[in-house]
Amino acid sequence: MKTALNTFWLMILASPAIAQGMADYYRPTGETAEERSPEGRSAHSRRTELTQLLARYGEAYIRDRWYLSLDGFFRSDQGQLDETFDGLISTKATTKTGWSALVGWVSNERWAFEGGLARSPIHNTLVVGSGINALDLRFGNNKTGLVARGKYLMRFGRRTGNAGFWLGAGAWLVPNNGKQVSSFLVEGYSYRGSGGGLGRRTSQILIDTLQIFGVTRQSSHLSGMAEATAEYTIKLGGHADLSLFARKYWGIGPSLTTNLLYTVNSGASQPAVLRSDGSGWSVGLSVRYAYALRYDLRKMPGIFNLRGNRPEPATGKRRNGL
Repeated sequence: MKTALNTFWLMILASPAIAQGMADYYRPTGETAEERSPEGRSAHSRRTELTQLLARYGEAYIRDRWYLSLDGFFRSDQGQLDETFDGLISTKATTKTGWSALVGWVSNERWAFEGGLARSPIHNTLVVGSGINALDLRFGNNKTGLVARGKYLMRFGRRTGNAGFWLGAGAWLVPNNGKQVSSFLVEGYSYRGSGGGLGRRTSQILIDTLQIFGVTRQSSHLSGMAEATAEYTIKLGGHADLSLFARKYWGIGPSLTTNLLYTVNSGASQPAVLRSDGSGWSVGLSVRYAYALRYDLRKMPGIFNLRGNRPEPATGKRRNGL
């Protein structure tokens, strides 16, 4: 009786293993061997599987991609002053925030080209006086610029994809409108003491009236800037990536000009000019989303024959005892 009972339980335990063949061991629930074959798959399921496989293995075979980019940055620029009126006036750098929206194209995950609209003003900053009593007069253009740049991925080793260190160069076009931005008059007083001479105890205080008149205008012509850029790109997952960048700008033609006249006691005027062309630097962040990817399928191996997706041979023979 005990022998028969043990035989019965062994048969019960062995029957599921016998019923489950080797071909069915890795089959998902509800999927037959016919459905697993390429002929049995629907167009939708094959397209879904291809998308998943490309997302996992296809990065090395991307031929080109299109992306949208949104940049946010801090930008600093400084004008050039040709006369200081014996240290009475000066200029300084101005740092403000800006942003740009760009469309870009990447070829073979190595070369990138992008262009778009930037909202970042060029400044003319005049400082009258010095110390805690200094007066800052700041003027800006219409903030708009058109930018285009090219970049190259400095790839080290056998890394694939667009993550890494990029170097590039670009150009800005600034569409000035030729309008007057502002006019101003700054008036102040200077005190001078005058002694009465040898043996005299009397003294006299002389007051000089100082006036600085200025007019700031945008250029009536287009101006521009040349740019050098360095950035490091990090993949965020999916079609998005994040870039940290630093850029250096060299102005090509002034965008803002402030003409100054300096007089003492309504005497002869002394001129000076403050010009700004956008020369400076910026640092910021860029978020990009790739909305179109194209793969070079000629270089890609049979993606459905990757390990784990290779169909079972129909010969019925087993190798290596499996």
